Amino acid sequence: MVWNNACVPLAASIVPPSWFLLSCAAGTVVLLLILIAWVRLHPAVALCVAALSLGVASGMPLQQVPLSFTSGVGGLLGHIAIVLGLGAILGNLLARSGGATALGTTLVDGCGEKGLPWALMGLGILVGMPVFFEVGLVLMLPIVAAAARRSGRPPILVGIPLMAGLSIVHGTLPPHPAAMLAATQYHADLGHTILWGLVVGLPAATVAGPVLGWFLTLRWRRRVAKEGIKAAEEGSVLFEAPSEPVPVQDTADTKGADSSQVEIPAHERVPAPAGPVRAAAAILLPVALIFLGSWADTLAAPGGSVNRVLHFVGSPDVALLIAVLAALITLGGHIQTGRQHGQELLRRLTSESFEPIASVLVILAAAGGLSGILRDSGAAQATVSMALGAHIPPLVLAWMLAAAVRISMGSATVAMAVASGVLAPMVGHLGVRPELLVLATGTGSIILSHVNDPGFWMIQSFFKMELKETLSTWTVLETVLSIAGLGMTLLLAAVLR
Repeated sequence: MVWNNACVPLAASIVPPSWFLLSCAAGTVVLLLILIAWVRLHPAVALCVAALSLGVASGMPLQQVPLSFTSGVGGLLGHIAIVLGLGAILGNLLARSGGATALGTTLVDGCGEKGLPWALMGLGILVGMPVFFEVGLVLMLPIVAAAARRSGRPPILVGIPLMAGLSIVHGTLPPHPAAMLAATQYHADLGHTILWGLVVGLPAATVAGPVLGWFLTLRWRRRVAKEGIKAAEEGSVLFEAPSEPVPVQDTADTKGADSSQVEIPAHERVPAPAGPVRAAAAILLPVALIFLGSWADTLAAPGGSVNRVLHFVGSPDVALLIAVLAALITLGGHIQTGRQHGQELLRRLTSESFEPIASVLVILAAAGGLSGILRDSGAAQATVSMALGAHIPPLVLAWMLAAAVRISMGSATVAMAVASGVLAPMVGHLGVRPELLVLATGTGSIILSHVNDPGFWMIQSFFKMELKETLSTWTVLETVLSIAGLGMTLLLAAVLR
């Protein structure tokens, strides 16, 4: 035991060269692609194998490898597990009550096929400003499913504008934690950061949302015409309501009888579905609570009781819990099934809500473990050092530095935090506005979401896609969004000069 303890610092002090760590990180990505696409391992298993292989190959002490893995798992799930669980309940209630279908129908009928992408992009930006990306996606997913069914297109194509809106504000606008951290590190003015963030974000989201969605939809329609694929064969999403809910009846009671003459007891009749107003209220309630929490210091004196209450109810976990309790009351009586209406049905639906996200949570946990290994092995730091070695314009440097961390580690939040931490001491010498540095760093932090990003697996699981489909839609969306965001940031810098 003494010998092992003595050897740990010695082993930990031997740092492999940067080129070797970069090769290990690249090899990990290749290994993941092989395990998932060729060997056909489950993504969670493949992520575990790749993460542990990276730890061993990079020269980490063997006893440190599982510790770094579990630390990464805990860090990710500690933030996301309850949020996803409560969001799943809310999504299931929206779907089973008919509220999501009603809201999706209203959007499709009110906006039309051409206007729907713009409405969803605006909804994504509005909802995404105060909430995390995954929270907004879970809240909006039933609407995407209902709108996809009404429009006859695959859910991922319908959801692209929504995800573009959610992603751009998550990466660039305070009060999101990473953007807030960058604004603090760069000493940027929050008001100008938010204003200019919208100036940059709206055009970028337009290119990566409705425009990219239109292009991918054209490609899908050509494939449908060529291969005869039906929209119904293109998959679905989690929390999707059945297309035609029917009352549950005992076949013994109606066997041999004309169903039109059978009187259904009042307690077994299907209730009226929830309307779009109830559905919108259920979705916007947690958004409003989180928004109040984000602006608590502006709305109430810091340290006061009102301020503390606003911060408390505005945390994502508490806000979603309040929204779920409210939805059980407002939507619970509209569940589209006969029999068992009341507390027992709601209890069963709540329990069933966790089943679809079990696989998602395991995949995200494994992805978090990979992020922990990437961080502790030094592979991410090697990528950062390589980016700093190049002599390039400050805004492009900020974008590239965040992009390098994002590609190597997978986390947009970590990418923005690392990049802003590295560049913060040089802000006064870079000759650019600190608010623009926040935007450049933020747009770089969302590029090229791929197999080492927990969000990649969340999108794949939520939309029930194959690896290739996720790469050709979600990864392309994030890359286009990032590049368009950088372009708009550089254009704004030229105008403000």
